[in-house]
Amino acid sequence: MRGESSIFVKFLKEVYKFVEIKYPKYFKMDALSKLGFVASEVLLHDQEKPKKAERVGIAVGNRASTYLVDTKHQQSIEDKENYFPSPSNFVYTLPNVMTGEICIRNGFKGENAVFVSEKFDIPFLVDYLNVILQADKADRMVAGYINADVDDYEAFLFIVDRTAEQLNAKEIQGLYESYHS
Repeated sequence: MRGESSIFVKFLKEVYKFVEIKYPKYFKMDALSKLGFVASEVLLHDQEKPKKAERVGIAVGNRASTYLVDTKHQQSIEDKENYFPSPSNFVYTLPNVMTGEICIRNGFKGENAVFVSEKFDIPFLVDYLNVILQADKADRMVAGYINADVDDYEAFLFIVDRTAEQLNAKEIQGLYESYHS
C-alpha cells in the first residue's frame, strides 16, 4: 500500500505475533485500522472483558483520517485502463471503521468516536471523555490518538474509568510528551 513502509508492516506483524493475536480479519484491514487494532490489543491484553459491553466505548484523535486508503481508492477510480474500485478499500475510507474493528473484537457497544484535527487535541478529547463519563453514558473508555500517514505512524492509548477522578488534560499531555521522549 502506498505510504505503508516495509518497516511499519514488519513492526505491526511482529507485535501481532508477540501478543499472540488470533484475528484473521486483521489481514484485510488498512494501515490505520491495523495500527489501532494492534495498539488496542497491547493495551487491553491483560484486561478483563467488560461485563456490560454497552457501557464501554472508544474515542480517539487522528490527523490524517484515512488518507492512505482514500488515495489508493481514488487511484483505482482514476485508472481508466484498470478501473476497478475495490469494495475492500472503500470499506476503510471512514476512520471510525478502525474504532469499529476494535469494538467488534472486544465486544464494546458504547460510544465510538474519531475526532480528526491538525494535531492531537488533548484538551478537546479530555473534555469529551469527562462529559461522557459524568453524564453516565459509559463506565469505561479507551481513548487516545491513532494516526497513520505516509511516513508518520503513531498510537497512544489509555483507559479511563467513570469511577476515576475527573481527567486532567495536563496529566494526559504529560504522559503523551513522555511517550515522545
